[in-house]
Amino acid sequence: MSISIERGGRSAHVYDGLRDQIVRGVLAPGARVVEQDVAARMGVGRTPVREALQLLLTEGYLVGSEGSRRQLAVAPLLEEDVDELFGLIADLEAAAVRRLPALGDEARAALAAGLEVANDVFGATVTRVPLDLEAAFQTHQAFHATLTERLAGPRLARLLDLVRPQVDRYEYVYGALLEGELGVATREHADIVAAVREGDAERAEAAVRHNWRNAAERLRAAFWREAPDPAEA
Repeated sequence: MSISIERGGRSAHVYDGLRDQIVRGVLAPGARVVEQDVAARMGVGRTPVREALQLLLTEGYLVGSEGSRRQLAVAPLLEEDVDELFGLIADLEAAAVRRLPALGDEARAALAAGLEVANDVFGATVTRVPLDLEAAFQTHQAFHATLTERLAGPRLARLLDLVRPQVDRYEYVYGALLEGELGVATREHADIVAAVREGDAERAEAAVRHNWRNAAERLRAAFWREAPDPAEA
């Protein structure tokens, strides 16, 4: 069953607010989400909340228990989901950069320049001590948004909008565990910038996939560091 909500309406307001809280870990994995509580907290009726929760459930941000009185909770963060999600975002961004030959020389140079600036800002952000996780998150998003916003068509952009927040959950929640390692991503981004500047779509695709594959490996390592020691259980 296809579920959609009207953008700009109350259901969309609830959906956006809850999704943002889930992505940023304000609503932690496993936290119960109760329709009546959300309605009271956000000052809306239960119908828009119900519609928003149903969409969040369909998209995998929430999970439901079995039984006649189904309870909703924030979906867990699972190591096995990292490969799927990061593989999906890599495929989508790779599809975008394959459109590089369609850009004229001037547009391609402007895109490369924008990417270089975005990567410089990201690099400066992640080398500050202590790490400002929100700034790192925002500047990393900005680099990848700069890459795709000019290259992705409307359907591809919509798919990116669906998948990217799922990836964001993992980056945001585990980003603090990667302090000191995030600078590596700036070098991977630089490879993407160079390929875009040269108009080499094949090299750009390989660089995009390399970046996301390594990001997945960094996240998996963070999972292992976060996992409790069985000897201490």
